Amino acid sequence: MSAIYSLLKPFLRKATAKKSAMTGEDFVRQAEKIQKRSYSFPEISGYEKQEITAAECRCVVYSKRDSDHSRAIVYYAGGGYIRYQFPNKKSIRHYIDETGCDLWIPFYPLYPRNNMYDGVRFGYELHRKMLEKYAPEKIVWLGFSAGAVLVMGLGRHIAHEKSELPMPGAIVAFSVFNLYTSPESLERMNALKDKDVVMGGELQKQFREFYDPDGAVPKHIAGCAAEDDYSGFPPTLLGFGGDEMMSGDAPDFEAAFRRCGMKDYKIHIEPDTFHSYPVFTFTPEGRRGERQVIDYIKEKIKAE
Repeated sequence: MSAIYSLLKPFLRKATAKKSAMTGEDFVRQAEKIQKRSYSFPEISGYEKQEITAAECRCVVYSKRDSDHSRAIVYYAGGGYIRYQFPNKKSIRHYIDETGCDLWIPFYPLYPRNNMYDGVRFGYELHRKMLEKYAPEKIVWLGFSAGAVLVMGLGRHIAHEKSELPMPGAIVAFSVFNLYTSPESLERMNALKDKDVVMGGELQKQFREFYDPDGAVPKHIAGCAAEDDYSGFPPTLLGFGGDEMMSGDAPDFEAAFRRCGMKDYKIHIEPDTFHSYPVFTFTPEGRRGERQVIDYIKEKIKAE
């Protein structure tokens, strides 16, 4: 555990306690307030930046000026489906320089105006659009937290619908959560409740109340690691912080991947580490996590 994480823990725990007391109405009000903010992306010397519209949503695309534009990472940011935790300028450069990929950063649909299924449908149409430019094996879906929920749900949606769209070359998902869990998984999650200073609380109860209050989200989108279909999934890296409650779902994912015949997957739990840690590169844990993500992408999406 780094000194920074240790120092932040009391402040994070206080914020988590406040969040744990939120009602669904509180969550909607918070979402509406946050979404009044605007997002801007910097120009970066030596890189091209484009802004395009895909499936009626904004998408920012960065690439190296001398790139052959043959490979792409789609960065689905976290933020609880109510905001976006986008990569900083340094991370943008790292992902592009070290993998040789273009970096696509979509503004996928947010709650409460949209639900999780809307996010997956957006991702499906974005993937269709990207296949006009990239070979499927040269595309990586990278998601953190809510973004991880989206990419795993998108893969399950393709499998569930027996879609004509091919899977990407790899999926990287950190701190994925599901709206449904097995009793065994819930027991493991509750055992981590006091260690999780970022999420904490009655996660499963709140997730269902916040994200699917009327039960409109299809089960294969909402997710249950013990039951889901991962047939045809590409090479996949699932990552969790060892202190986060979501890591309690890891054994169910492992069993499901085996049941569905996945041959190329890795589930990594980083000890003494927090939710979605590779995003927070001001910490040593975050820098190690980003390095882990980049190395995995380099291994799976190689240049010709």
